[in-house]
Amino acid sequence: MTHLIRYEFIKQFCKRSILALFIVFSLVDLFKIYGEYKSYSYLADGNGARSWHTLHWQLYKEYHGEITPEKIERLLAAYQPLLEATSDMTASTATDDPNTMTGNLYSDRNLLDKYFVTPMQYFYGYSSQAEQVTNKARQNATLYAERGAIYQQRESGAIYHLYAGRTIPIFAYQEMCNYYLNYDFSIVLTLMLCLYGIIGTFVSEKETQMDILLLVSPNGGRKTAMAKILAVTLFLFLTSLWFSLLDLIGFVASFQTLEGLTLPIFAIPNFAESSVNISIFQYVLLSAAFKCTGVWVIGMLWLLVSMFWENALLPFAIDFALCMALIVSGAACAYSNFFWTKVLNPYTLLINRVLLGKTEFVNMGGFPILTWQVAVGISLTVGLMLAAAIYFLSAENCHHCVWRTK
Repeated sequence: MTHLIRYEFIKQFCKRSILALFIVFSLVDLFKIYGEYKSYSYLADGNGARSWHTLHWQLYKEYHGEITPEKIERLLAAYQPLLEATSDMTASTATDDPNTMTGNLYSDRNLLDKYFVTPMQYFYGYSSQAEQVTNKARQNATLYAERGAIYQQRESGAIYHLYAGRTIPIFAYQEMCNYYLNYDFSIVLTLMLCLYGIIGTFVSEKETQMDILLLVSPNGGRKTAMAKILAVTLFLFLTSLWFSLLDLIGFVASFQTLEGLTLPIFAIPNFAESSVNISIFQYVLLSAAFKCTGVWVIGMLWLLVSMFWENALLPFAIDFALCMALIVSGAACAYSNFFWTKVLNPYTLLINRVLLGKTEFVNMGGFPILTWQVAVGISLTVGLMLAAAIYFLSAENCHHCVWRTK
């Protein structure tokens, strides 16, 4: 079976056209990431002595690390005079002021505000916000217990345990991580490449009528179908993992830093209500696993549709339409309160921050289960069912029948 899987993988996915698309899509992804850096980061202004890039990293040496009262006092001592001098908007707009860091008072204030004051204030105050959530959850649990609302009591208890003890004691640069975690363009490239790669898995043999010959081969029939399923699974996983890794490499190379990856995931503001208490780097690994699962389920759906056709054009159009329907519905329901519309759509696993970035529960038999846990469970179940359907709907090997007809 191993040799058969290897043969199917090489035959289907080591074609020049697929390898060429891999290279082209990878370059497009890297250029897109670099464009994100140049377009949105204020640190992409060069390496001049008065550039934000240079000054930021000089100041960063002083403020990064453990957040202490001394660091906060030093930062406010530098920031407060700038805030007061520019508050009434009458300060000089000269860009070559020798008494400033960047050459301009407003630019000095904005630099400190964006990259130091605002994030440090958020980091320092997060523990208080988390404590307020845990206190409220504990109060709610007690109240619901008195009223006999068992599910609500369990949900409040789950929230309490998720948020208890959350803190961000370390200050670190998190702009690169923020853009990385909110980057979705590579998902489109992954789906396009996977669709192109697997559409001919069954169709190519039907077009040449090789499927008939395979039925009389000892390795034909369902044995070949199983090899195809496993080869496609391997291709889907490798493609998804490659673009997850490429995204990280692209952002690290563009922003020229690894800073921030050890911060807790809730150090990113739009992950303040995250349902997981892990570091950003651990989240990167978990996100890659989620994407593999989502791509695999969608890929199995494509494979099931394509196995009934003898020409690639129509199943390609159907699979593309199915993909677009999943994407549109997933994007439309991403931030809604209709939790089931999210957990039932495998595309949600690809944009997994809508699941992991918020603390939301689904009532499963009276127990609160986090939406991402339900989504993973449903997707794996559906994916296995689709794979089983592909296997059992494939024609059985009938080489014994051929011998009897001679």
